[in-house]
Amino acid sequence: MTEPRDLSLHAAAQALRAKELTAEALLRSCLERIAGRDEHVKAWVRLRSDEVLKEARALDAAAAEGHWQGPLHGLPLGIKDIFDIAGMETQAGTEAWPVTTAREDAVCVARLRIAGAVLMGKTQTTAFAFGDPAPTRNPWNLARTPGGSSAGSGAGVADRMCLAALGSQTVGSVLRPACYNGIVGFKPGYDRISLDGVIPLSWSQDHVGVLTRDVADAALLWSLLRSDRPLPQATDAVPAPPTPVAPKSVWRVRGQFDELATPEVKALLDRTCEQLALAGVRIVERPLPTVFAAHPQHARALLVAEAAAFHESNFDGRVGQYPQIIREGVQEGLALRGVVLARALRHRSQLIAALLPMFANVDAAIMPTADTSAPTPETTGNRAFQCPWSYTGLPAITLPGALSSDGLPLGVQLVTGPQREDELLATARWVEGQLGW
Repeated sequence: MTEPRDLSLHAAAQALRAKELTAEALLRSCLERIAGRDEHVKAWVRLRSDEVLKEARALDAAAAEGHWQGPLHGLPLGIKDIFDIAGMETQAGTEAWPVTTAREDAVCVARLRIAGAVLMGKTQTTAFAFGDPAPTRNPWNLARTPGGSSAGSGAGVADRMCLAALGSQTVGSVLRPACYNGIVGFKPGYDRISLDGVIPLSWSQDHVGVLTRDVADAALLWSLLRSDRPLPQATDAVPAPPTPVAPKSVWRVRGQFDELATPEVKALLDRTCEQLALAGVRIVERPLPTVFAAHPQHARALLVAEAAAFHESNFDGRVGQYPQIIREGVQEGLALRGVVLARALRHRSQLIAALLPMFANVDAAIMPTADTSAPTPETTGNRAFQCPWSYTGLPAITLPGALSSDGLPLGVQLVTGPQREDELLATARWVEGQLGW
């Protein structure tokens, strides 16, 4: 370790409890990185620099007396700027949103605070978490995009400015930035983490997700954020990482995932599946259901219709302030015929019904996370590889797998059936070991 900021959440928590590190020293290490790099990376909207230093000192004083706030005691996290943090403005990446100061934390943010996390501030997002690029750049290459919409969360974690971050995904906004920045991105199933206090984009497709250094840290945050578990307690110990579990069988998803991928992305999946097979995993080959092909148009219809429903009242008086891509999306949604939305809802039900049997007898499905490495920053990248799992609300995770010929990360995506997040994380932790990133 050269700097405390290089630690994972688990390693930092262990060092704090062993009195080998203080929360203040850990936080200062992150703040020093931001001071030296964020002029170029632009991962942050605003920081709580003074407040978080006071919080870190208070946490250190409590720890000196044997009192721990919770599993995330003293660990610095970033929060995407569509999530409310009490006392901070939520701007959603655009001047089109009326600036207001949040009175309370979003529910998921509150759970992190209760667990002892140090909330460093707001990370950059594309406007309203849609497609207009944020100012953030990819720390691997500043001439490339970090992805979107969780641009600042992905870049901030990758560039060692914070140990982990919250993001959201409506189409591909957690997994794609994680992939492009060479980190882990995890999106649980639909409605598994509360969205209260988060500016919506598409109510039926929005998911809270996490961006971390490794699978163990994603599992840690999932254990604290999931809505079906009680609030974290100060007495809670840091949960042990999930035991890596070798899958018995994995579905290699082809179709569009092979057709759209660059040769080196497809080669990464070929190598990965060959490696898994050598380790005893049965690689299952089966075609995607026919109904899968129509999902992009129907997912788009739901997205723009629900975005228009949320934005309509604000849009009328501020249309000129909306960036182009979100403006055109809202206009498209306002003009959408009801029959188009009805067909989209019916199609999604049909697709879920067709997919569930395909996940029933495999431990996970595997495919690339994105079609290529991070493109140039006038775009946030191709969302086609992540979209199906947001549209159907299935759990998904991306793992960094290799570097492209231009020196940028490439990712491997794993997906599983509803409410199988724990199984997915255990499988992903084993696959992470096989990839050896």
